[in-house]
Amino acid sequence: MSRSRFLSVTLPGCLLVGVFCSPLGADPPTTFDRERVRFFERRIRPVLRKHCFKCHSASAASLKGELRLDFRGGLRAGGESGPAVIPGKPEKSLLIRAIEHKGPKMPPSGRLPKAVTTDFRTWIRNGAVDPRDKPATRRTSDGPIRLAPEDARSFWSWRPLTRPPVPRVGTSWVRNPVDAFVAAEHARADLHPAPAAPPTVLLRRASFDVVGLPPSPRHVLGFGAAGEAETWNRTIDRLLSDPGFGERWGRHWLDVARFAESDGFEMDYDRPEAWRYRDFVVRALNQDMPFDEFVRLQLAGDQLRPDDPWATVATGFLVAGVENRIQTRKDFVQHRYDKLDDFAATTGTALLGLTIGCARCHDHKYDPVAQRDYYRFTAAFAATISATRPLKTAQGVFPVYAATEAPDKRIRMRVRAEPSFKGLPSIPAKVHFLVRGDPENAREIVTTGFPPFLVGPNTPQARWFESLGDRPGRVALARWITDSAGGAGHLLARVIVNRIWHHYFGRGLVGTPNDFGTRGERPTHPELLDWLAAELIENGWRLKPIHRLVLTSATYRMGYQSHSSVTNNRTEHPDRLNRLLWRRRPRRLDAEAIRDNLIAVSQRLNLSMFGIGTLDQNHPRRSIYLRVKRSKLIPVLQLFDGPDSLQTIGQRAITTTAPQALLMLNNPFVQHSADRLSQRLSRGGAATANEVLTQGFLVTIGRPPSVDERRLAVALLTADTPAARRDFCQMLFCLNEFLYVE
Repeated sequence: MSRSRFLSVTLPGCLLVGVFCSPLGADPPTTFDRERVRFFERRIRPVLRKHCFKCHSASAASLKGELRLDFRGGLRAGGESGPAVIPGKPEKSLLIRAIEHKGPKMPPSGRLPKAVTTDFRTWIRNGAVDPRDKPATRRTSDGPIRLAPEDARSFWSWRPLTRPPVPRVGTSWVRNPVDAFVAAEHARADLHPAPAAPPTVLLRRASFDVVGLPPSPRHVLGFGAAGEAETWNRTIDRLLSDPGFGERWGRHWLDVARFAESDGFEMDYDRPEAWRYRDFVVRALNQDMPFDEFVRLQLAGDQLRPDDPWATVATGFLVAGVENRIQTRKDFVQHRYDKLDDFAATTGTALLGLTIGCARCHDHKYDPVAQRDYYRFTAAFAATISATRPLKTAQGVFPVYAATEAPDKRIRMRVRAEPSFKGLPSIPAKVHFLVRGDPENAREIVTTGFPPFLVGPNTPQARWFESLGDRPGRVALARWITDSAGGAGHLLARVIVNRIWHHYFGRGLVGTPNDFGTRGERPTHPELLDWLAAELIENGWRLKPIHRLVLTSATYRMGYQSHSSVTNNRTEHPDRLNRLLWRRRPRRLDAEAIRDNLIAVSQRLNLSMFGIGTLDQNHPRRSIYLRVKRSKLIPVLQLFDGPDSLQTIGQRAITTTAPQALLMLNNPFVQHSADRLSQRLSRGGAATANEVLTQGFLVTIGRPPSVDERRLAVALLTADTPAARRDFCQMLFCLNEFLYVE
């Protein structure tokens, strides 16, 4: 395995607070050495994990030679043969002799590449900096290793948020702080960023990314050189102020909120008023509502602002999940705890990237969430139910499907099929600790509380319950989750800026947007992630400035470049997966953008906003206004990987299947779009074939045709008949360039 290959598969782990390490028996100095810690995290820790931990760590089935390599003390103390590492003296370190096969031959599978042994010599010579200051928890008989709660606050995503300094890099490529962090990683890996994409490509990219619609031919032809900052900045400001911004990014949030307008399960009853939550999301994003306020309203808006109808509408987030309206008396309590689990698990995953739902039946196997922590977190929703309730506004009274508190603090069984049934059971609005998650093995009642590792070490949990009165625990939850000083606000900020990055680049700085725990991926650019999160908080939690930072960066404007063009005669590229963002990766449009694109280019798009949706996929409104009925998903969206709305989705699957191609060839919706585009291009039949060709490319893929494309398309339009023009338009729809952002 060459060094370049090694780099391609061991990209950045967590950057922990590190110290210089001294010889055994001495206290390590407290001087922080960022570069040496980074070297350890990138070059040393991944090799130890891959080749050594199987036999020499807490997770080993049988510890070999009494040697632990999964924490600093284990390396210093060594095993049966003595210290494995002597800082500053690689030639006297047994670890070096072992990996060079000059003593015990480790790993037994074969010698490591010379580049790797060189890294280990360099690491030891420079002091063997190792931030792992405490032993890992040993695996118990019933599960794998789990991070101990007392150590969890030092984990990369749960540690306190600090604002890293912007790196100083000597390159004119950098346009803003985002680029400085990316360029610093380029320099360390000896990478060079790809040139900027052509102006027409950039305009199309930004238009779809920000508003989800193609640029008009007028904007394409009038767009200046993308390298001119003033031109580009004006374009970005125009797009961010467009009402389509809220519709585009609102759809992303609805994925996270598992939004739908029906209950799911066998009967899948409709929720006629659920669409109002979708409208709240679109309005809030267009108004650039501070994200902390956006979150608080979705968790407890009905309690925080009881006189604001839209605050109550916002709680549609909590009750957007599936709900079984066909129950038996025997299953009533089980279904209630299932609903509580939906509230808790969605809140944890969507807002914190925390898989708290895994602790329903037992302590979390990987993250420091005890089962009791799960039930205390769930207790915040003890009396929360879904209901359609009337709200008074200046315009009158309107119904809304939202969260509310159960009357008389009792949860009543509701049977949708037979609402006239009498004597249905009810239970107190309390949460019990359930042994192994079994409602028939309920123990004591628990009160609302939050995972200790997401509470500041000197912060009493009582701070979020002050002046709570008889208001539900959801209010305390809303306070805690947005508190960046002593609560989980630092994690909330990291998660949302990562979601923004994910939708602009196709992959987040953290590749698992719904899991920031120990089983999730480590950030490729941890300092950039923290800098963006700190920037969000310091600027009042407003998201549009973060969008603008990303969009105006040189990183965003890079073009596509193949591996082969930049290998410099090396056998392997150091970053084939583009984790360090040295080029642009082509991305297919998502389902809604594909459908909206077809409607837009055929000039039949209805831009009216808000209100009741429809199940008719041929309706000319944007896709966000199509009704989401769980048992009757829109076919054109479903084929292109639209969400099923059963659980929170942070990253959609991207598939390529034969039915997608067949839809673009045979579906009446697509054929009708081709007919309308043909009519648009023909302008009453007066346009020449050459004009149809040029305008067709400008309208559908945002650029003029090339010489070769013009030559091939002219042959198709030779007949110059309505049928030929329609076939030409459908050919444009079937181009990869129509279905991909670029």
